[in-house]
Amino acid sequence: MNTVFIFTNRQQMLGAKIAKFALEKHRRDPASFEVRIIEVEKIPALRDFEGTRYLFGRDDTHRTYTLRDLQSFTLTRFMAPELMDYQGRAIGIDPDIFACADVTALFSFNLEGRALAACPKKKDWDSSVMVMDSAKLAHWKISDILADIKNDRRAYMSIMTLEHEEVTPLPREWNSLDILTKETKMLHTTNRLTQPWKTGLPIDFTRNRHPKLFGLLPREPLLKLLGKYPGRYQPHPDKKIERFFFTLLKEAINAGAVSETEIKENIAKKYLRQDTLEVMKQV
Repeated sequence: MNTVFIFTNRQQMLGAKIAKFALEKHRRDPASFEVRIIEVEKIPALRDFEGTRYLFGRDDTHRTYTLRDLQSFTLTRFMAPELMDYQGRAIGIDPDIFACADVTALFSFNLEGRALAACPKKKDWDSSVMVMDSAKLAHWKISDILADIKNDRRAYMSIMTLEHEEVTPLPREWNSLDILTKETKMLHTTNRLTQPWKTGLPIDFTRNRHPKLFGLLPREPLLKLLGKYPGRYQPHPDKKIERFFFTLLKEAINAGAVSETEIKENIAKKYLRQDTLEVMKQV
C-alpha cells in the first residue's frame, strides 16, 4: 500500500503525531495511503551505532553519533524503500513537516524514469521530503550506509544531499521552508532556532561550527558578545506560522490524536515550550 513515513526520534515524537494527524486530516480517501511513524530509538542498527565516530562532512570532519541529538533520526530517511521491501512508492518526511493539502497526488508524481523526487537546493538536494520508487533504490540499506560513514567511505552530508542519486525536482510547495501561503502543500518549520513549539527553551540541537576568523580564532565567543549566538529558541518571525501550528495541535487534541497528558509530559521534558497551554487557548 502507498505509505507516508514520518521519521523521528523520541524528543520529536509529539511533532510526528501532529504531522500524522495533518496528513490524515487532509486525506480525502482513507484508502489512498497509510501513515507510519518510524522512531529511531526502535531501529536496532541505529541503537547499536550509538557512540560511533563517523565521517560527517566532505571536508573530512567527524562526529560521534548519539540518539540524544535532535537530528539523530535523519539517517532513517533512507530506510523507506527497505521498509517497503523495495516495492511500490513511498513518501518520507521529517517530524517538523505538516501537510496543508492532500498528498495523494505525490504517489503519481512523474519521476521521469528516475529513482526519486526531492526539492532542489542551490548546489544539491533537500532529502527532508522524498518521493521514492522503492524498486529503484535497492542499494539503500541502512546497514551499508552506517558501515560506509563509519569507515570513511562516504560522508553523512553526501548521503543527506543525495549525491550520486537520480533525482527529479519536486516543486518547493511540497517542502515549503518556513513560508506559509495559499500555495503551500506541506509546511516545513526547518529553522531550528525559531520552531514555534520551542520558543524560550534552552537550545538542545548540535550547532554547526562557524569558520574561524582568519582561519585561527573561533567566532562563537564574538557572536555571543554581539548577541548573535542565543542560548534559547527564538520566537518564529511569522506569527501566522505560530498560529498554524498551535491550531493544528489543538485540533489534534480534540480529535484524540494526542492527549493533554502527552502535552504536559512534553512540557515537563522541555520538548514543548512552557506556555503551550496558554498559547493554545489564544488560537
